[in-house]
Amino acid sequence: MKILKPSESTRLFQMKADQSNDEPLKLPLIAISRDNDFEILSTAKKPLSYDGGHIDATCEKSELLNGIPIRLSYQLDIYCKYFAEADEYVRNFIFNIINYPNLHIEIPYNNANIVHDSTLMIESTVSDNSDIPERLISGQFTRMSIRLTVDDAYLFSVPFMDNWKIEYSDDIYVQD
Repeated sequence: MKILKPSESTRLFQMKADQSNDEPLKLPLIAISRDNDFEILSTAKKPLSYDGGHIDATCEKSELLNGIPIRLSYQLDIYCKYFAEADEYVRNFIFNIINYPNLHIEIPYNNANIVHDSTLMIESTVSDNSDIPERLISGQFTRMSIRLTVDDAYLFSVPFMDNWKIEYSDDIYVQD
Protein backbone atom coordinates (compact mmCIF):
# COMPACT_ATOMS: atom_id res chain seq x y z
CA MET A 1 0.00 0.00 0.00
CA LYS A 2 1.32 3.42 -0.94
CA ILE A 3 -0.11 6.70 0.35
CA LEU A 4 0.29 9.68 -1.97
CA LYS A 5 -0.55 13.37 -1.80
CA PRO A 6 -3.98 14.38 -3.14
CA SER A 7 -2.34 16.21 -6.04
CA GLU A 8 -0.36 13.15 -7.16
CA SER A 9 -2.95 11.41 -9.31
CA THR A 10 -0.49 11.47 -12.24
CA ARG A 11 2.06 9.68 -10.05
CA LEU A 12 -0.60 7.11 -9.09
CA PHE A 13 -1.25 6.33 -12.76
CA GLN A 14 2.50 6.08 -13.45
CA MET A 15 3.01 3.66 -10.56
CA LYS A 16 0.10 1.48 -11.69
CA ALA A 17 1.47 1.47 -15.26
CA ASP A 18 4.89 0.37 -13.96
CA GLN A 19 3.36 -2.43 -11.89
CA SER A 20 1.26 -3.73 -14.79
CA ASN A 21 3.91 -3.38 -17.53
CA ASP A 22 1.99 -0.50 -19.18
CA GLU A 23 -1.24 -2.44 -19.55
CA PRO A 24 -4.43 -0.35 -19.31
CA LEU A 25 -5.62 0.47 -15.80
CA LYS A 26 -8.25 -1.84 -14.40
CA LEU A 27 -11.14 -0.08 -12.71
CA PRO A 28 -12.35 0.26 -10.02
CA LEU A 29 -9.25 1.74 -8.46
CA ILE A 30 -9.29 2.88 -4.83
CA ALA A 31 -6.57 5.34 -3.76
CA ILE A 32 -5.90 7.03 -0.43
CA SER A 33 -3.74 10.11 -0.07
CA ARG A 34 -2.67 12.10 2.97
CA ASP A 35 -2.65 15.87 2.95
CA ASN A 36 0.75 17.57 3.04
CA ASP A 37 0.02 19.31 6.33
CA PHE A 38 -1.13 18.12 9.73
CA GLU A 39 -2.43 20.13 12.66
CA ILE A 40 -0.75 20.05 16.08
CA LEU A 41 -3.60 20.00 18.60
CA SER A 42 -1.54 20.82 21.69
CA THR A 43 1.58 22.97 21.43
CA ALA A 44 2.20 23.19 25.20
CA LYS A 45 4.52 20.89 27.13
CA LYS A 46 2.52 18.21 28.93
CA PRO A 47 3.55 15.03 30.75
CA LEU A 48 2.54 12.94 27.72
CA SER A 49 5.04 14.81 25.52
CA TYR A 50 8.11 14.17 27.72
CA ASP A 51 7.24 11.45 30.27
CA GLY A 52 4.56 9.37 28.60
CA GLY A 53 3.68 5.77 29.24
CA HIS A 54 6.43 3.43 30.41
CA ILE A 55 6.49 0.50 28.01
CA ASP A 56 9.36 -1.72 28.94
CA ALA A 57 12.05 -1.56 31.57
CA THR A 58 15.21 -3.49 32.27
CA CYS A 59 17.80 -2.84 34.95
CA GLU A 60 19.71 -0.39 32.77
CA LYS A 61 17.09 1.10 30.38
CA SER A 62 13.42 2.13 30.29
CA GLU A 63 11.39 2.63 27.14
CA LEU A 64 8.81 5.44 27.07
CA LEU A 65 5.93 6.20 24.72
CA ASN A 66 5.67 9.98 24.40
CA GLY A 67 3.02 11.60 22.26
CA ILE A 68 1.79 14.94 20.95
CA PRO A 69 -1.83 14.99 19.69
CA ILE A 70 -2.30 15.86 16.01
CA ARG A 71 -5.05 15.85 13.38
CA LEU A 72 -4.43 14.07 10.06
CA SER A 73 -6.49 14.55 6.90
CA TYR A 74 -6.84 12.06 4.07
CA GLN A 75 -8.62 11.86 0.75
CA LEU A 76 -10.11 8.59 -0.45
CA ASP A 77 -10.50 8.55 -4.25
CA ILE A 78 -12.68 6.01 -6.01
CA TYR A 79 -12.08 5.66 -9.77
CA CYS A 80 -14.74 3.80 -11.76
CA LYS A 81 -15.80 3.59 -15.39
CA TYR A 82 -19.39 4.68 -14.77
CA PHE A 83 -20.94 7.16 -12.34
CA ALA A 84 -23.48 4.60 -11.04
CA GLU A 85 -20.67 2.20 -10.14
CA ALA A 86 -18.71 4.96 -8.34
CA ASP A 87 -21.89 5.96 -6.52
CA GLU A 88 -22.32 2.40 -5.23
CA TYR A 89 -18.71 2.24 -3.99
CA VAL A 90 -19.09 5.65 -2.28
CA ARG A 91 -22.26 4.49 -0.54
CA ASN A 92 -20.52 1.33 0.76
CA PHE A 93 -17.47 3.25 1.99
CA ILE A 94 -19.64 5.84 3.76
CA PHE A 95 -21.69 3.20 5.59
CA ASN A 96 -18.58 1.23 6.58
CA ILE A 97 -16.63 4.26 7.79
CA ILE A 98 -19.57 5.62 9.79
CA ASN A 99 -20.50 2.25 11.31
CA TYR A 100 -16.94 0.93 11.84
CA PRO A 101 -14.70 4.00 12.36
CA ASN A 102 -12.04 2.38 14.56
CA LEU A 103 -8.45 2.13 13.38
CA HIS A 104 -5.89 -0.11 15.01
CA ILE A 105 -2.45 1.29 14.26
CA GLU A 106 0.77 -0.54 15.04
CA ILE A 107 3.66 1.70 16.08
CA PRO A 108 6.87 0.03 14.88
CA TYR A 109 9.09 2.87 16.13
CA ASN A 110 12.25 1.49 17.80
CA ASN A 111 10.69 -1.98 17.42
CA ALA A 112 8.13 -1.10 20.09
CA ASN A 113 5.20 -2.68 18.13
CA ILE A 114 2.58 -0.93 20.24
CA VAL A 115 -1.03 -0.78 19.05
CA HIS A 116 -2.84 2.57 19.21
CA ASP A 117 -6.57 2.90 18.57
CA SER A 118 -7.92 5.94 16.70
CA THR A 119 -11.21 6.93 15.13
CA LEU A 120 -11.67 7.76 11.46
CA MET A 121 -14.12 10.62 10.88
CA ILE A 122 -15.79 11.30 7.55
CA GLU A 123 -16.38 14.84 6.35
CA SER A 124 -19.90 15.71 5.21
CA THR A 125 -19.14 16.55 1.56
CA VAL A 126 -18.39 13.95 -1.11
CA SER A 127 -16.98 15.40 -4.34
CA ASP A 128 -17.12 14.33 -7.97
CA ASN A 129 -13.56 15.12 -9.11
CA SER A 130 -13.79 13.49 -12.52
CA ASP A 131 -12.43 16.52 -14.36
CA ILE A 132 -8.75 15.82 -13.64
CA PRO A 133 -6.10 16.31 -16.37
CA GLU A 134 -5.52 12.55 -16.66
CA ARG A 135 -8.99 12.12 -18.17
CA LEU A 136 -8.56 12.48 -21.92
CA ILE A 137 -12.23 12.75 -22.82
CA SER A 138 -15.36 13.55 -20.86
CA GLY A 139 -16.97 10.38 -19.53
CA GLN A 140 -13.78 8.31 -19.73
CA PHE A 141 -14.04 7.53 -16.00
CA THR A 142 -15.54 8.87 -12.79
CA ARG A 143 -13.58 9.88 -9.71
CA MET A 144 -15.42 10.41 -6.42
CA SER A 145 -13.55 11.75 -3.39
CA ILE A 146 -14.31 11.35 0.30
CA ARG A 147 -12.44 13.49 2.83
CA LEU A 148 -11.43 11.76 6.09
CA THR A 149 -9.83 12.98 9.31
CA VAL A 150 -8.22 11.34 12.30
CA ASP A 151 -8.64 13.73 15.23
CA ASP A 152 -7.05 11.49 17.84
CA ALA A 153 -3.75 10.78 16.10
CA TYR A 154 -0.38 11.37 17.77
CA LEU A 155 3.19 12.11 16.87
CA PHE A 156 4.92 9.37 18.81
CA SER A 157 8.42 9.17 20.18
CA VAL A 158 9.77 6.03 21.82
CA PRO A 159 12.99 7.08 23.55
CA PHE A 160 15.17 4.92 25.75
CA MET A 161 16.07 6.36 29.14
CA ASP A 162 18.95 5.28 31.37
CA ASN A 163 17.86 3.91 34.74
CA TRP A 164 19.85 4.98 37.76
CA LYS A 165 19.88 3.23 41.07
CA ILE A 166 21.32 3.99 44.43
CA GLU A 167 22.92 1.13 46.24
CA TYR A 168 23.27 1.14 49.98
CA SER A 169 26.10 -0.56 51.73
CA ASP A 170 26.19 -2.03 55.20
CA ASP A 171 29.85 -1.04 55.50
CA ILE A 172 30.42 1.90 57.80
CA TYR A 173 33.71 3.64 57.59
CA VAL A 174 34.93 5.53 60.58
CA GLN A 175 37.99 7.68 60.38
CA ASP A 176 40.15 8.07 63.42
